[in-house]
Amino acid sequence: MKLSLKALAVPVFVLTASFIGLAPAHAAAPSYYNDCGLAGVVKPKFITQFCGDGGAGVSNIKWSSWGSTSAKGSGTYYINGCDPDCADGKISYSKVNVSLSGLAKTHGKNYLMKVTVTPVAGKKFIWPPSMKPVPTQVTWVTDYWQG
Repeated sequence: MKLSLKALAVPVFVLTASFIGLAPAHAAAPSYYNDCGLAGVVKPKFITQFCGDGGAGVSNIKWSSWGSTSAKGSGTYYINGCDPDCADGKISYSKVNVSLSGLAKTHGKNYLMKVTVTPVAGKKFIWPPSMKPVPTQVTWVTDYWQG
């Protein structure tokens, strides 16, 4: 059986390319998220906005992407209206999209520091009546643990 040069060209090119570096390089170092001083994790299921009392944050997060410089997902934003007080306050819940950005290297790892939360398309935040105005997005930087 004779092989033509054309038949050999593609497999030889693919094999050669992988040895000389034309194939995909190693993936970038993973990024982590640190929630209120806990250990850094990849793809946390919840994140807290107010570490002092845990009165707001995002729960039940399902990540659609997690990269070295950003992450995107969806979940449920919750906030305690603290009316009449925080112990007895009603919690409001909203379906949201969440994104992480703001890459910082600290403690020998890459961390995504900035959190942006927006209601899902066509919706508004369900917000405690005593807290006005209702925002169109909520953002915070998780730098509590950097100190």
